[in-house]
Amino acid sequence: MKKLFFDTWAWVAIAHEDDDHHKKVTSLYKTFLFNNGLPVTTDYVLAETVTLLRARLDFRDVGTFIDALILAVKEGKIMLERIDEKRWTKAWEMSKKYNDKPYISFFDLTSFVVMKEVNVLNVLTADKHFEDIGMGFKKLF
Repeated sequence: MKKLFFDTWAWVAIAHEDDDHHKKVTSLYKTFLFNNGLPVTTDYVLAETVTLLRARLDFRDVGTFIDALILAVKEGKIMLERIDEKRWTKAWEMSKKYNDKPYISFFDLTSFVVMKEVNVLNVLTADKHFEDIGMGFKKLF
């Protein structure tokens, strides 16, 4: 099964119909699922997604979207990776290693740790930091 990491940017684009990238990203998402792809994301990404969506959408719409994601996780249609103490510590060590790149968020660093651990190099995002880090990640947008 092909895996693709979904960053906050992707979830927000899918959830927010007024987002400039909504149609294209939603189409890519549906095609990926149709072809038996497995989205990979983290609890930190979902926390950031909830925060951004709550600021932009009616809470009922946010609730419907997040509840659908949670159900997809329970059904095995989305692989949700959790940031535990070990992963958090790896991200912190990475932040020290890449201290010359303070514009890369700690959220992104935790995503990098997970992507390396689960061997996912492609990411659905417009965030150039995934390629800037020099770890072989390729953004698909």
